[in-house]
Amino acid sequence: MARAIRFDYFKVYASQYNEQEEIMDERVCDLTNVLTQAQAIPTRERVYRVGNDQARLQDIQQKNNKWEMHFVRIRKDGFPIKTNDDGTFGFFDDLGEDEGFGEEVSVLYDPTNCVIMIRRNMHSLSPSAIANYFTDVVNDPSFTVFFKPLVHPRAMELLKKDHLIRGAEVSIADVKNALPTTKRSLGQIISGANDLNESVGVTFKISIQPKGSKKNSRLPVYEELEDMASDPNVSKIEVRKKANENAKVETVDLIQHRLYDFHNFSGNDISPESRNILHTTVVNRMQILYRTRIDDINNTYV
Repeated sequence: MARAIRFDYFKVYASQYNEQEEIMDERVCDLTNVLTQAQAIPTRERVYRVGNDQARLQDIQQKNNKWEMHFVRIRKDGFPIKTNDDGTFGFFDDLGEDEGFGEEVSVLYDPTNCVIMIRRNMHSLSPSAIANYFTDVVNDPSFTVFFKPLVHPRAMELLKKDHLIRGAEVSIADVKNALPTTKRSLGQIISGANDLNESVGVTFKISIQPKGSKKNSRLPVYEELEDMASDPNVSKIEVRKKANENAKVETVDLIQHRLYDFHNFSGNDISPESRNILHTTVVNRMQILYRTRIDDINNTYV
């Protein structure tokens, strides 16, 4: 059974208290020294708290001039039940006090540009939880590691006039003060907002319904989206588009498009023993995906 996994890209930053100026300095941070320090810690001691759970840096190694990391979120209570197709269920009552369930996250770090690539797993660690581990390793109360998503500085360039727009979702933070072009684009939906003293939030969605639609159908909204993209009151313009009728549909945010990738792992990628995709399989794919993105990372995204 195929499984789609998302990978997000971030730039690594650190903030540190400047005693002379009495301010917090923020700068791009190279994790090489932190990772070298973490690598020297025994695996069983590379543990930290995440909410009510524990997390552990299970493995860390260098490959192709990148750092590969395997994090595990460990759960020792709140276990799921074990079910059987015969209609019965049971419990995982054979686990010892020192055992638990783990949810994995694979991480790839490039020291040449301080970019970190993280597999998304909603059941495991968030990017901020991973950054917290690096902060803990440094063990300096005035030093904090954090990640910022890589964002396209000219996201409107990702949408071309000849693209087939299949859907769009627009969020406007303050529709009353939106530009006239934005108001004209939305039409009568916002006509009553000017009578209110408060800011009025609007989320506008439009899409071609899949049933009965043609592969080359498009929404005639390019000019309207282009106008709204220049309005500072518009906080999101998420567009579903494809380059041509045979291309796959892609989603871009014309206001703040973050760099990410999806990969569909096949049934052959799933380990029969774990019934899951192993870290080694995931991180090997991350190395390949990262190589295809390196030009965008170094020259386009900030």
